[in-house]
Amino acid sequence: MIVRLPFGRHALPVDLRGLRCHALEPAAPRATEGPAALAAAALDHPVAGPPLAELARGARRVTLLVPDATRQAELPAVLPVIGQRLAAAGVPPARLTVLVACGTHPPVSGEELVPLLGPLPDGVTVIQHDAHDEASLVVAGTLPSGLTVRLHRALLQADLVVAVSTLAHHYFAGFTGGPKLVFPGVAGYEEIQHNHARVLDFDHRPPRRHPGCEPGRLEGNPVAEEIASAAALRPPDLALAMIRGKDGRPAWMGAGPLDAVMAAGTALLRQWYEVAAGPFQRLVVSGGGHPFDHTLIQAHKALDAACRFASPGAEVLFVAACDGGPGSPAMEPFLADPTPEAILARLAERYVQYGHTTLRLVEKTAHFRVFAVTRLPEELVRRLGMSPVGDPQRLLDGWREAAPGAVVGVMVGAPVYPAG
Repeated sequence: MIVRLPFGRHALPVDLRGLRCHALEPAAPRATEGPAALAAAALDHPVAGPPLAELARGARRVTLLVPDATRQAELPAVLPVIGQRLAAAGVPPARLTVLVACGTHPPVSGEELVPLLGPLPDGVTVIQHDAHDEASLVVAGTLPSGLTVRLHRALLQADLVVAVSTLAHHYFAGFTGGPKLVFPGVAGYEEIQHNHARVLDFDHRPPRRHPGCEPGRLEGNPVAEEIASAAALRPPDLALAMIRGKDGRPAWMGAGPLDAVMAAGTALLRQWYEVAAGPFQRLVVSGGGHPFDHTLIQAHKALDAACRFASPGAEVLFVAACDGGPGSPAMEPFLADPTPEAILARLAERYVQYGHTTLRLVEKTAHFRVFAVTRLPEELVRRLGMSPVGDPQRLLDGWREAAPGAVVGVMVGAPVYPAG
């Protein structure tokens, strides 16, 4: 079996013949319609509530809440469809703001916004959220936990908010997309850190990851529950959500109130993206290619998913370009001394979300033999407990020689998760 492993903007072909490959892939169908057609059908026939053209009548300030480049949502195809419905409702481009939900990710240049958003009509305002920009944040309310939540003023001042997102499993927040577009998408930095810190249980001795913070889990997940509460302070008036099919293109879109769309979407995600397989002693996993493997922070999510199918001490070939490096300066202090003890000590003093990412990574490299094909510095790769590999085929040939006919789990597309 010849497999092309996505790697940055290209792919690495590898020969797995002589090994028995078990494809770890979703049960999702391939897309049968283009994203514009799917969006039009969803907006005109929502899962609940009125269609967008009816909902938008009389709106004076409309905010379109969209994800940044790390979360592909077919915006060049979808935004014109939304614009047509708004125009039919009497909303001109001058009343429209596109708010890019960057969370803690850095904004991109104007040139990089063009492929993300596609061409926009004259008069549309585009804002990239900056979690550190205090002047752009307005208090939206206080949660039962006592957390005061600030959100971007362009969200709170709009009388109609339409949110576009891609739903998928998230390795500790249950699912990504949906309410995450509001919080942490356009929230203040400090409250984002406060929320993400709930992934760790420092009351337990020794400190541990909270057992409820798992992919696909919402109930009993303190991170997910707080995200839902924060998003409810200013939920989208209409959420348009999509789920990707086996070929990477959207195979489903639903629109309507956020709760209704999330109920329909997460049920479908569990059906399509949770599989019964493994455990495997050998695994091949790709970070997914650009933009999903642009940084270690993003690429790690595929490794996390694959290792859930690994048996103790398994060998894992991890292919991720990471042309953007680790992904955040905030990660650097944790990379300098990436032992679980040192990372937990730092996080106990002050939680930083990318410290947790580093912790999750070194936990995996402590339990599994991870061989990395990457453009990260070799010294950093070794410090994180991985073995740098220049030629992945040589490693695979070694597997074949050591155990002819061995079963190998192969995850090269969208990550999937163990059923149940």
